[in-house]
Amino acid sequence: MKHAVCVLKFGGTSVGSGERIRRVAAIIANARKASNEGDDFPVVVVSAMSGVTDQLLRIARFACTGEDEACAEELASLRRRHLEAAEHAVHDSEARASLCADLETALARLEQNTSVLRLAAREGQDIALPTAAVAAWGERFSVLLVAAAVRDIGTPAEPVRSEVIITGHPDSDSVQPVGVVVGAEPLAEETRANAHALIDPIVERGVVPVAAGFIGRTPSGHITTLGRNGSDYSATVIGAALDCSEVTIYTDVDGVLTADPRLVANARLLPALSYAEAARLSWFGAKVLHPRTLIPIAPRNIPVRVRNTFRPHIRGTVVGPVHPQSGAGAITIRRHLALITVESTDLFGAPENAGQVFALAARAGAAPVAICSSSGHHLSFVVEEQSADSVVSLLHRDMDSELWRVRCRRGLAACACIGSGFTADPMSPARAVSALARERIPVITQGASELGITLIIEDRDSERALRGLHRDLIAPVIPLVRHTVQEKRREAR
Repeated sequence: MKHAVCVLKFGGTSVGSGERIRRVAAIIANARKASNEGDDFPVVVVSAMSGVTDQLLRIARFACTGEDEACAEELASLRRRHLEAAEHAVHDSEARASLCADLETALARLEQNTSVLRLAAREGQDIALPTAAVAAWGERFSVLLVAAAVRDIGTPAEPVRSEVIITGHPDSDSVQPVGVVVGAEPLAEETRANAHALIDPIVERGVVPVAAGFIGRTPSGHITTLGRNGSDYSATVIGAALDCSEVTIYTDVDGVLTADPRLVANARLLPALSYAEAARLSWFGAKVLHPRTLIPIAPRNIPVRVRNTFRPHIRGTVVGPVHPQSGAGAITIRRHLALITVESTDLFGAPENAGQVFALAARAGAAPVAICSSSGHHLSFVVEEQSADSVVSLLHRDMDSELWRVRCRRGLAACACIGSGFTADPMSPARAVSALARERIPVITQGASELGITLIIEDRDSERALRGLHRDLIAPVIPLVRHTVQEKRREAR
């Protein structure tokens, strides 16, 4: 491919209506125009309209449970929504009629896939792949809408009608509930070859390719998905396959902020983060980037930028290779946790048993959120509260109760103060603990690494702790000072 490319990914809220699709089309057109002036050529990846994947999974569930009337109502609602979006996304009447015809054809194929799923469920067959085939249609509808809207404003664009990502078969689970999509894993080399075969010829013609996120297909041709939260991940899989210069994820926030703006009024936009910082933020509760999103691109040092579709003039946050930073860059909280402590009854010479403990936790499907302390006779770690009972039950069953005591404390949260080089400054951890002490919030236990400190506290104190940590470590709140002399002069008048 002669052109260097960048990937622009638009999420469900960005394409949530015809008017929003029109806004997305303008962003794509500007990126295409900038490529004539030396910028990289845009390759577009889109999600389903917000709420559509959930609606498709309801259709799948109704098809499996024989609720045919409810299934038909959902299909009719889906049709109305997309045809209404077409009315607002494309202004030219001839182009709009062509788009509506394409949508009607796609909707008919969705109904066929729904019938196949209904039959598979009735005959007791595996429904994982037929369910994925139904769930895939949201992105396919969006591809048609976005490509038509881009063409309507005068920029050449073309929908990529085949699946770009090649995956393995999803793991079949006989106890999987109906109406739940099972994710499959991308195959890197097969995806690379397929991506170049589908996208290169379009780019070489100077046309913007619009491809579907979230979905893929197996080498044998079965439709698959990358699972829930797999949409941004699909964009970085495609970006890595094309050796792109950057992946930009357009969403409904300005980028990654120093804290949740719903809880901290003066949260600031972070201009840059390292891959490790972003992954840690995501692990401890930040919702902007899913942890899987960075997996395909971090080894290649491809940056990912988070930007706001509705405020495109803001440059957003760039997540990339390590950059120098000191102190806390962001504060986040992860709630509804439980602290499990495994302690030897013999305080002297008890062998380390961490391997067995974590193996049992893994059997219970509970990855430790944080490991807080470990010694020859003591180990404590934090898990999701909903997993605590199963972990404790396995520990009680498989560990000698005469040698080991297991305790569990529920109703906790983890406050993570994250920043490269955080613990290199000896004052940073001290300031974090002092910030909580000032709020009279006790620290139950803590863990630290070069990327920051994790403080385990009572869940009920978590939001207050977040604000206190953000105030003391990142953005002090400047009190409003009233000028007494000026006030007295006003009163005298």
